[in-house]
Amino acid sequence: MRAETEQGRMEAVWRDRAHRLSRRSAATEVGQDLRPVMVLGIGAERYAVELRDVEEVLPQVRVTPVPGAAAVVAGVINVHGDIRPVMDLRRLLGMDGVASGARPRVIVLCKEGRRMGLQIDSVEQIRWIGSQELESDENSGRPRHITGSTKDLLMLMNTEAIFAELQIGVAA
Repeated sequence: MRAETEQGRMEAVWRDRAHRLSRRSAATEVGQDLRPVMVLGIGAERYAVELRDVEEVLPQVRVTPVPGAAAVVAGVINVHGDIRPVMDLRRLLGMDGVASGARPRVIVLCKEGRRMGLQIDSVEQIRWIGSQELESDENSGRPRHITGSTKDLLMLMNTEAIFAELQIGVAA
C-alpha cells in the first residue's frame, strides 16, 4: 500500500514537471535563440555552463590532491573507473578561500571527447538563456573563461577556455 502511495506521488511530480516544461515562454515560440545552461554557485556568485558540455553531476566526492599540480587543479577523481582531472573553479577565477559548509560538488564536463571535473560549491538549476539576454563586451576586463553575463549577473563560462587552462596547467 505504501509503495502505491509513493508511486502516486512520483507520478504527480512527473505530471507537474511535464506540464511546466510544456508551457514554454512566448520567446521560444517566436524563434528566440535559446540555449540551456546549468547554473552553478561559487559563494554568492552564479556562473553557468552550457548544458551540452555537462556530462554528469556527481554526488559529493572526495578529490584526491596531486602533488606538484598547478594551483587551479584540485586533484583527480575516479569516474566509472576512469581517472579524471578536477579543476577548482574558485581558484581558476582567482577567488580567495574555500566554500563554507558541505564538501564541494563536482560536475563532469565533456568537450570534443575530452573529459574533466569542475569543482564548484553548488548546482542551482537548469535555465534557458537567449542570445539577446547575454551581454558580451570583449573590452569588459572579464577573464577569458567568461563568455558574457546576463542582466541578473549570471556569468556564462567558456568551456573551451577551461579545457585550455587545464592544458596550460599540465604543461607548466
